[in-house]
Amino acid sequence: MPALKLVYFPMPGRVEPTRLALAVGGHAFEDEKLTGEQWGTTLKAKVAPKQMPLIYVDGECFGQSNAMMRYAGKISSVDGKPLYPTCPLEALKVDEFIDIIGDAYLCLAKSFAMTDQAEREAARAKLVAEGGDLVKWLKLIDEVLGKSASGFAVGDSLTIADIAAFSWIQPLKSGWLDGMPKDCLDRFTNICAHAVKIANIPQVKEYYKDAEGVQAVYRA
Repeated sequence: MPALKLVYFPMPGRVEPTRLALAVGGHAFEDEKLTGEQWGTTLKAKVAPKQMPLIYVDGECFGQSNAMMRYAGKISSVDGKPLYPTCPLEALKVDEFIDIIGDAYLCLAKSFAMTDQAEREAARAKLVAEGGDLVKWLKLIDEVLGKSASGFAVGDSLTIADIAAFSWIQPLKSGWLDGMPKDCLDRFTNICAHAVKIANIPQVKEYYKDAEGVQAVYRA
């Protein structure tokens, strides 16, 4: 197997799905966490992708979080089943779901650029209030998960679609994001059930059992 290294800030963010996909697939990887100053003054000028996260595969550097996650899915399997389907149609379904998660994330992403605490908290509360921009995406995600007989996003086994959803949903309902009420997802019962299901998959549970700080939100 290739030598793997991930580089990101000391937070889950956009690299967490890749971390988790590699971990449940049994891959050893270096997980380098940089401060903003370290990124800006030492590494940014040296790599072609001018944004993090980054993945090094046998020393070669690549960027783009979704590309990284798909790569991790292609080289990983759980209980003999690949995290990224080899069937083109099943892969399409996985990609569609991941892109829905991505569109939902964009609603929230704007708030991270807000420097005023009160403004940021108000903006996030508005997103999850009835009629909020994020609510329409949460309803769609909840609907898709509700149609699944297996409880997984696609098919009958864990895929990176589940990992993408879990990685994004857990911080939302943990209270970690200021301005985001802990009960903001309670009405989306299928999303909540899916999060519990993924958190209790043995390989996921093992990876996060000793998680500290922000990553502790992923513990079962």
